[in-house]
Amino acid sequence: MHWCRFALLNLSIVASFCMVQTALAATSNAAGNTTANSAGSAFQQPDYVDLPQQQLAYLYLPQGVVVLQLADVFTPQTSARFRQLVRSRFYDGLPFYRVIDQFVLQAGAGAEEPKTAAAKATAEHLNENAVHYAGLAAEFSWPVRPTDLYHLIQKPDLLAAETGFNQGFAVGRQQGTEWLLHCPNVVVMARGSEPNSATTDFAIMQGQAPRHLDKNMAIFGRVIWGQQWLNQVQRGDAAQGGMLDNKHSSKILKLRLGTELPEAEQLTLQQQNPASAAFATALSNRRQKTADFYVDKGNGQLDICYQALSVRIKPAN
Repeated sequence: MHWCRFALLNLSIVASFCMVQTALAATSNAAGNTTANSAGSAFQQPDYVDLPQQQLAYLYLPQGVVVLQLADVFTPQTSARFRQLVRSRFYDGLPFYRVIDQFVLQAGAGAEEPKTAAAKATAEHLNENAVHYAGLAAEFSWPVRPTDLYHLIQKPDLLAAETGFNQGFAVGRQQGTEWLLHCPNVVVMARGSEPNSATTDFAIMQGQAPRHLDKNMAIFGRVIWGQQWLNQVQRGDAAQGGMLDNKHSSKILKLRLGTELPEAEQLTLQQQNPASAAFATALSNRRQKTADFYVDKGNGQLDICYQALSVRIKPAN
């Protein structure tokens, strides 16, 4: 093989390459299928990739800034509505009016009147343009696109034929259909009982992965930074549905798209690359439970919601 000539120069390079091949093979065998990338391509992939500001929204809370990554490629209509509302400053000053610890943080105007002049103006504008204010067509699932950068994690999954990462988002697949998974910190558009009833309010899912909601809510983003500030949002009484009145609820200071912010206020974030050799090795170690701590090594299967891709500030060098 062509890489063998490097052995004379640096045996460690060859050894490292072989370790990557072994890790990828172990991942492939445990999942019951191969990943989307070969060992050779994984060997050349960067460990982290940049997240463009076009994908980001900054949620400003009194405690700190929470950054959302929007899933335009999967739920374009829902994402477009959210972007429109952010640009019109609809959410500025509105409350988290339904918060259940370890489950959901729901924000927006709710059943009450909008709390700010900007929100009122937007509501009036939306009412004048019923086509914009109408309930959104449910974007719960879509046909699998063979050209997407997809990385298999588990096959079969408990609640899907298989799960994997598609462009950084956790997805399920079955019989040619794909959907975003309700792993912790996904952002959904709140709705009523009717599937096409979502309009303006959004919810952030927390705690144990609420996978029972898969294909029942339109996920349009996920929290990738500042998750700790969500823990300080005022909680409601779960027995009362988590509802909070305006006096006792935590408020959104403002919500801005990344492209709206001056460069000095933008965070240069990077996401772990699921196509990298480092991720393949980590995944193999998780399957095999290689640490001495583990007495029971399990069966090699993985819950994708426990394999979330890490996000970091881009190093200076």
